[in-house]
Amino acid sequence: MDCKNSLSAFLAEYFPAFIGAFFLACFSLSAAISLASSTFFRSDPERARYSFLVAVFLGLLLAFGHFVMIRGRVWGVWAIAAFYVVCFLVVLPTYSYRPHMAAYVIGLLFPLLGLLLLNSKRHREMRARLLVIRHLRQAVIAKHRSR
Repeated sequence: MDCKNSLSAFLAEYFPAFIGAFFLACFSLSAAISLASSTFFRSDPERARYSFLVAVFLGLLLAFGHFVMIRGRVWGVWAIAAFYVVCFLVVLPTYSYRPHMAAYVIGLLFPLLGLLLLNSKRHREMRARLLVIRHLRQAVIAKHRSR
């Protein structure tokens, strides 16, 4: 196997960008849920339960978006970008409730850094290679079915 096309070479080159975007999305989600529950739903006694359910549901949605992106689908990236934008828009109006400034700044910073990482050259290269791999996989499947 060619060392340039091996899995270890692919992971060495693109895994930091992928995992960085995934962790930034997780941190964005946690910051948005934390700020929204402590400001918008401050008086609700069941806010911990609802926050947990929302975190589980959106975490699964986020994992699905990354899985779809890994499989070479372009719309997976758009789902992740929309996720970052929604997290940013949830955190933005909490300023009027006077949250802790560090939590507020972090809640705004994580989605912006995630969008920046999605737009980075390395992440775009990774998505282009994943798309090529998807097309190669589909060609092999089509060739196998035609036998």
